[in-house]
Amino acid sequence: MASNSLTGRGRWPQSDSLRSGMSLIGSGDAATGGRWLAMVGGTALGVLGLRRTGWSGAMLALGGAGLFAAGALGLRPFGDRALKAVPDAGAWRSHVPASRRRSLTPERTQAVVTIASEPGTVFRFWRNFANLPKLMPQLERVDVLSATESRWIAMSGGAPGGEALSWRCVLDRVDEDRLLTWHTVGETTLPHRASLMLTPAPGDRGTEVRLTLVYRVPATEVAARLGITPEAQAEEALRRLKQRVETGELSTIDRQPRGNGSGNGAANGSFREAME
Repeated sequence: MASNSLTGRGRWPQSDSLRSGMSLIGSGDAATGGRWLAMVGGTALGVLGLRRTGWSGAMLALGGAGLFAAGALGLRPFGDRALKAVPDAGAWRSHVPASRRRSLTPERTQAVVTIASEPGTVFRFWRNFANLPKLMPQLERVDVLSATESRWIAMSGGAPGGEALSWRCVLDRVDEDRLLTWHTVGETTLPHRASLMLTPAPGDRGTEVRLTLVYRVPATEVAARLGITPEAQAEEALRRLKQRVETGELSTIDRQPRGNGSGNGAANGSFREAME
């Protein structure tokens, strides 16, 4: 028994049937789509012509009748060109150039570690970007150009003898002993931004260090270029940083582009390392 309610399936057309009908009109079948369009358009023109008087109404009615007849007889009044189907919701991304997709697919990676040291010691070591190859083996060197600019040189694939990759970075924000943020500038195959945040660890256990990397290329491309994924890169950098700070291996914290603090300030002890 058909339903009499407004939501009854026996009375009102459902969304599934509407979608199926639209898919028929928007399918790649040129004959079916063209015929339906001709018949609907011919009917509309015919009705409009009948409502008018004089020659203009007669011509509209005649044209509508002809268009309807052409569609009904399958004469393809619009030619052999197929009507375009509506693409899938996410299909447009596959047609976007790779250079454009970089800004659409940011890859965010974050790692956290607790280091038994005061924030100033950790901050000064990282603030001198020339120290970073000690933490990231895929880097050959980092040339500090000024107080805010640096040039990073990496080995392609992360192996010696490979083609060198380089990019320039600019510091965005420097909050002494608390926060560093930087990003790449100019043309580069690995556009990214990053930050290092320092906060006191709970229970007076030292400093919680949070490294965030945001690449604008897929992680697979980063791995192909550097020989390491962004996740592994962040985790390894913090692991090496923890080891160097806690063992006092801070031999190159002098000659920093800003500030002249020195000293290791490392404390002994074992602390839990957490990765996100």
